[in-house]
Order: sequence, then C-alpha cells, then structure tokens
Amino acid sequence: MSLPRSPILCRRTGLPFNTLVLAVALAGPALAHAASFNIATGTTTTAQNLGTGQAGNVAAGATLAVGGSAVAVAVTGDNVTLNNQGTITQSGGGRAIRANGAVQQFVITNGSLTNGAALIRTADADVIQMNSPASSVTLENYGSLVSLNASAGGAQAVDFSAVTGANTINNHAGGLLLATEADAVRPGERGVVFNAGTIRSVTATGSSSDGIDGQENSGIRITNAATGLVDAARHGITFEQKNANTTSTLDLTNLAGGIVRGNDGSGINVDGFNGRQVVLVVNGGLISGNGVTGDGDGVDVDGLVNIMNTGVIRSLNAVEAGGLAFSEGISAGGGTIVNSGTIEGLVAAGNTQAVGRGITLAGNDIETGPLAGTREGLYGNAAIVNLGGGIIHGQGDSAIAVTGGTASGYKVSVDNHVGATIRGGGTTAAAIRTNADDATITNAGTIDGSSSGKAIAFGGGNDTLVINGGGAAVLGTIDGGAGTNRLVIEAGAGGSFAYAGAITNFASVELRSGALALQGADVVAAGSALVLAGGTLDLTAAASQTFASLALADSSAIVLGDTVLTFNGLGTIAVGETLALTQAGGSFTLRFLGDYAGNAAFSQLMDATTIGSQAVTYSFDGTYTNVSAVPEPATIGMLLGGLGIVALAARRRKAATV
Repeated sequence: MSLPRSPILCRRTGLPFNTLVLAVALAGPALAHAASFNIATGTTTTAQNLGTGQAGNVAAGATLAVGGSAVAVAVTGDNVTLNNQGTITQSGGGRAIRANGAVQQFVITNGSLTNGAALIRTADADVIQMNSPASSVTLENYGSLVSLNASAGGAQAVDFSAVTGANTINNHAGGLLLATEADAVRPGERGVVFNAGTIRSVTATGSSSDGIDGQENSGIRITNAATGLVDAARHGITFEQKNANTTSTLDLTNLAGGIVRGNDGSGINVDGFNGRQVVLVVNGGLISGNGVTGDGDGVDVDGLVNIMNTGVIRSLNAVEAGGLAFSEGISAGGGTIVNSGTIEGLVAAGNTQAVGRGITLAGNDIETGPLAGTREGLYGNAAIVNLGGGIIHGQGDSAIAVTGGTASGYKVSVDNHVGATIRGGGTTAAAIRTNADDATITNAGTIDGSSSGKAIAFGGGNDTLVINGGGAAVLGTIDGGAGTNRLVIEAGAGGSFAYAGAITNFASVELRSGALALQGADVVAAGSALVLAGGTLDLTAAASQTFASLALADSSAIVLGDTVLTFNGLGTIAVGETLALTQAGGSFTLRFLGDYAGNAAFSQLMDATTIGSQAVTYSFDGTYTNVSAVPEPATIGMLLGGLGIVALAARRRKAATV
C-alpha cells in the first residue's frame, strides 16, 4: 500500500507526518472494532470491544489471551452480555474486562452450574472493573476470577466501587473470587453480593487486603450462604461512613455453615463517626477476626448495630503496640444485639499483652486531648438480649463492658434469659460493667464472675438490677456504683434467688415475688433500704443483716434463723398489708435503731406483724427498739402457775425455819 506524500514533515525524524502516524498505529496493540464475538475453539490474542446490544462468547476449551496494556474485553455500550465458558487471560498490565462510561445492563457470566472450570485471570490489574457511576452490572460466577497483582498495586478481582446504579455479584457454589495483595470484591452503592462459593484475598506483604470492601458506598446487602466462605488477609467484610453527615448502612446475612473470616483483622469492620451509621448482621454461621499485627474483633462497628446471632461471633486475638489490646467478639457504638449462639473474645496462647472481651459498647477511640486513649460515649441506646443457650464470654476481661468515658444520655440494657450465660474472665474485671449511662440488667440465667470474684459493676448512672425467676444465679459481687440504684427481686411464686456474695451501693432492695435467700453476714450493705412488696426475705443462713430502713408495700414475709436483723429506719407502711415472720431455728433478734414509742407508722407495722402467727410486742433498750412475739395465753398461764408454785415453795421453806 502506498500513501500520498504529506507536505508536513516531522522535525525529529524527517519523515512525512502521515507515514509516522501509520507506523505508530501499527506498533500499538491490536484492538477490535466494537462487534459481537464468538471464540469457539483455539486461542485468540486480539482484544475485543463490545458495543450496544452486542454479545461476547468464549466457549469451553477456548481461550482469549491478551498481553500488553490492552483490556481483553472492553465494553462501551448498553445491554451487553459476556459469556465465558473457557479462559480469558490478560498477561500484561491491562484489565480482563472493563466498562468505559455509563454502561447499562451489562451482564457477565463466568462458567455455569455444570462448568466450574471457567477462568478469567489478570497478571497485574483488576479482573473486572466498572469506572462510571451511572452504570448497571450483574456478575454470575461459577468458575474463577483471579487477580495475581504482580506489582501489588491494588488490583481487585471485582471492582464495582464507582457504580451507583444496580450492581449485583452472584458467586455461586464452587465459584472463586481471588485477589492477591488487594481486596477481592468491591461492590458499588446499594450493591448486592450473594456468595455460596469462596471470596478470598491473600497477602505476603501485609497489605490491607480485604474480602469484601464497600469503600464509602452505602446500602450494600451481602448474603453468605451455607457453603459460602469469605476469607480475607485483613478484614473479612469492611466499609466506611463517608462523613459525619452521611447516612450509611450495611446488611449482612451469614447463614448456618457460612464463614466470614478476617485473618489479620476483623470479621466485619465498619468505620464511622456516629449513629447515622447502622449495620444489620444476621448470623447463623461463623464470623471471626484475628489480630496478628493489630485489632481483630469478630464484629467491629463504630456506629450502631442490629445483630441477631444464632451462630458464633468470635475474636481470636489482638495486638496493640505499646499497650494492652482488647480482643472483642463485638465492639459497637450502640444498637441491639440478640444472641442465642456464642459471642466471645479470646486471646492466643502466650499473648500476655491482650485480654479477651465478649462485647464492648462505646464510641470511637479518642486520639488527642486530655481524654486521649479513651473512647467516646454511645451513639444510641444499647440493648443486649442473651436468649436461652446463649453464651457471652470474655477471656481475661468482661463479658460485657460499656466503656465510653462520659455519659452519652443514652440507655443501656442487658437481658439475660433462662438458660443463658454471661461469663467474664481474668482476675480484675467484672463479668458485666457499665459506665456513667443509666443501665438496667435483668437476669434470669447465669452471670458468672467467679474468675475475678466480681459479677456486676455498675458505673455512675442510675442503675437497676432485676433478678427474674427462680433459676437465676449471680456468681461474684454486685456493685451498684454511683448514682441512685435499685435491686429488684422477682423470683416468682415458689422461686428463690440464693446469694452469698456482697451487694453494695444500692439505694433500695425491693422484693416483689419469690424469695431472696441471703447466705452469710451482712450480704447487703447497710446503706440499702428494704422494700417488701410481696416477696420473702430468707435469712435462715444469715448470721446478721442490716438495712437502712424497712418499707412494706405489699403483704410479705421474713424467715429468720439464728439471725440479728437490724433496720436503721422506717419507710412507708401500706395500710392493710401484713408482715409474717417465722423462725427457722436458733434464736433471733429483730430490732430498729432508735425509740419508736409513739411512732404511728411503727405502731401500724407492729399491728400488721406476726411472729410464728403470734402478735408482737416491742421495747426500747436505750439504743434499739426490739421486737418479739407476745406469749400465747397458755404460755402466760403456765408462767403464772410456775411463779405460784415457786412462791408456795418459798413460803413452806420459810415456815419450816420458824
């Protein structure tokens, strides 16, 4: 072919300009014009380009192999389909598949239900990338998408992060989405990810390679099926709130058998600023984190959570340079956690610079200023419900800790059901501890602080502990902390809550139903007022017990052994209610500090009180008003008869000596 000679010459080469342009064009990579293609057999090395309404097909056993920097399959139009049943490789620095511009309704299929051998692989770039927000795309993967990422430059297996239109990734059973030194999958805004295969990222350099990274995109929905595995070099699943004014959500369902695992990070890690970030997790499988070089929580959400766990959420380890690390099953800034599975924080053998904690409720870390090293308060109300069979466990620290440094104004509640266990570890921390926010703990199961001797340590809020049902157990001390705090016993008809530890810093102890059986001396601190509202105080095994005051709100009972029971004051006595005291053995002392002669409320109480079905009498000994039973008439008669016999005998002795 001959060209007309151009009158314009290149200054550097001296060649006619049109000759130079042709030479450059011929030296570049071979690019196909936009057209449908079908590679039925053999190997094709020409890069392909699909335009509007076109389709590309690579048959089983066939190969599209492209080198250099060209995109193996470039897409520039709408309603495009790419079906690979063979192999597509890019051995240079280009992507395997890339959509340029606002491409709508792009569908990629790799393999099929009967063909898991289909492969799309890149040497040093993304396998699939969409680069325009106004795009929509669906990936159906049954085979393998592999990013080898030779330069470790951040080449994903699937990168839809720029997309704000519909974007769906279906990784079917047997499918593999694999990235080296990069995130495996990046969904776009409101992206949908279904995984029944394997999503994996690996690193040999320690790079931040996550399994699924939503970047700053919100509204992402992820389902990990029973056969699904998300296995990441760093975080299993992660994304972040764009800024403090942005609403940000993530929904994850991990079905029974499914695994989400961070090998040097969290199972789920969500960075945020406040309560505008909300993460929903429904877990029936395993979500685990492992901190080899840093934090490694099971679920770490800076904002609010709504977690329903019937499986296992676990942290295996944590490392903090120059300080104590916390390996947390769940860390969240508030929200709701409902558990009937296992939530636990563990520590690797030999790691003496970390403790395991089940659940931490707190805001973000404070890195500067006088509160540096602590955490912000909650971003919303926090509720933990531990259902029957549920276990919340901290190895070396609290099972549940509310640690925000200042009161947030939000409420904290912990509801531990029958058959559920909350168990702390270590030698210093209580199984449950709270901060300055008001907290309510309701326990019908077991709160086990036997490792440290501390079961519950409330903080500075106005707190309430409710013992519900006759099967409740608390192992370790109960400390109400600062504030105005209440202990309420609702053991139920025929139920009893037996306790042998120490109860301190409660303004009142209220018995509503069932029995409170105290075992030991002065189990309840003397500063607590006793409110009898239908229950029974069982002091059979208590040598002594002092309360700040006694109030009678409903007919109630007290069972005494060889006990000294002291009230330092008198509260409200309801009209028409009764107090029945019985003696289980030994001799008892019932007394009120001060002289109550002429006190109308005390007189009303005495009129409503019986000891062993007998009426009572009282007398002042200079310090206490002592209460005792009025002897039965027969007893009085016997006493008088006995006195008469003594007098007669005395007279006879006197007569005999005259």
